[in-house]
Amino acid sequence: MSETQYTERAFLEYVEKARSKNTYIMYVQGLKKFAEWYGKGIDEILKERRDDLKSDDLFKKKRFAQEIEKFHADLIKRGHTPSTAATLTQGIRAIFSFYEMAVRVSGEVDKRVESTKDKVPNVVEYTAMYKSADNLKDKLVVSMGLNLAWRIGDFLAIKKDTLPNLEQDTPIPFELITEKEDVLAKSFLSAETVELLKDYLATIKDNENPYLFPSNGIGHIDATTINRMLRDLAKKARVEIPKGKRLRFHCFRKRFLSECANLRIDVNIAKILCGKDVEKSMLAYLSEVNLKEAFLRVSERLRLTEIPMRKTRLEASELEKRLEKLERRQKLYETLFPQETEKVDEMLKALNLTMPYKSFSEKIDAIIEKQEQKEKDVQEQKRKEYQRIIDENNNNNH
Repeated sequence: MSETQYTERAFLEYVEKARSKNTYIMYVQGLKKFAEWYGKGIDEILKERRDDLKSDDLFKKKRFAQEIEKFHADLIKRGHTPSTAATLTQGIRAIFSFYEMAVRVSGEVDKRVESTKDKVPNVVEYTAMYKSADNLKDKLVVSMGLNLAWRIGDFLAIKKDTLPNLEQDTPIPFELITEKEDVLAKSFLSAETVELLKDYLATIKDNENPYLFPSNGIGHIDATTINRMLRDLAKKARVEIPKGKRLRFHCFRKRFLSECANLRIDVNIAKILCGKDVEKSMLAYLSEVNLKEAFLRVSERLRLTEIPMRKTRLEASELEKRLEKLERRQKLYETLFPQETEKVDEMLKALNLTMPYKSFSEKIDAIIEKQEQKEKDVQEQKRKEYQRIIDENNNNNH
C-alpha cells in the first residue's frame, strides 16, 4: 500500500469537488497568504508539520498553532478586520485537519466582530444606478438582483434552461435549491424584470455557453466582475460610498429584507422568498398566495421604473360627513343590539381593562388600542428577527 502524499494539490482537488465554490476560493486565498507570510510553499509546510508531530518536544508539536496565531496577528496589524483575518486562517487550518494534523489555536484567532462596512443603497439610489446603466445586462442584474435577493453564487449559477416560462402572468414564480443552506427559495420575477429578461435573452441566443451571465469561456462571470460593475454604476449615478464601506451584490439581499421588515411582512415569508432556512412546518403553512402577495408588496417598494400613480383624494368636508354618519350608525347599533354591549364588556374583562369606560365607543376604542399594542409587540419581535438575519449576512465576504 502506497504512502499518502501530503500535497496542497490533492487537498484542493478534494475541496473543489466536495465543497462549495466560495469555500474553495477562500481556502486558495488563505493558503496563498499563509505561504507568502511563512516564506515556504504549502507542501514544505505540510512536511514540517508532520516532522513536528513526530517529535517528543511538546512545544515543537504546538509550533504551528503559534505560527497561525502570529499570522493572524500580522493580518490585523496590516489593516484586515478580525473577520477577514479569521477567514484567511481557515485554509492552513483546514489542510492540517484534512491530513489529520489539526492544530488548536487560541480563541482570538476565531474572533469576529459585527461588520457594518456594507453600503446598502436605498431604493432611490438603486433606481439611479439602474438608469445609469447603458446596457441590458447591467440593468437586468440590478432589477433581477432586487427581485430574487439570492446569494451571488446562486444568482451567477442561473442557466438559461432553468428559467421559468416567461410568457406567464407576472409575477412569475422562480424556484431554486440554494447552494449554501440547501433550502428551497420560492422567489418571483416582476413584470419589469421579465421584459428585461426577454430582451436580454435575445442578445445571447446564439451563445452556446449555458449560463445566463456567461463568461468568455465555458463558465459564468465571477463575483468580482459583478461587484465591480455595481461600483461602476454607483459612480456613474453619483451614489456616494463612504470611506471604509463597500458596495457589493449581497446588498440586494439586505435591501430586500429591510423592505420586508418595513412592510411588516412575516419574517418566515421573507426568508422563503430569498432562500433562507425556515422550519419545514412553515413551508406547508405558507401558501403560494401568501408568498405572491408579499412579493407584490415588496417589489412595488423596490420598483425601478416609473408608472402612473392614480390616487383618489376626498375633500375634508366629505370626510367629516362620512365620520358623522359612522358615529350615528354606531349609536343605533348599540341601541338595537344591547347584547353586543355585554360581549364588549366581557372582552374588556378578558383583556384586564378595568377602567370605567362610559360609552360603547370608548369601550371599543380601548379594545382596539389594546389589540394594537399586542400587534406592536409582535411586530417588534419580528423586527428583531429581521435585524438578526440581516446582521448575520454582514460577515459574508462575497
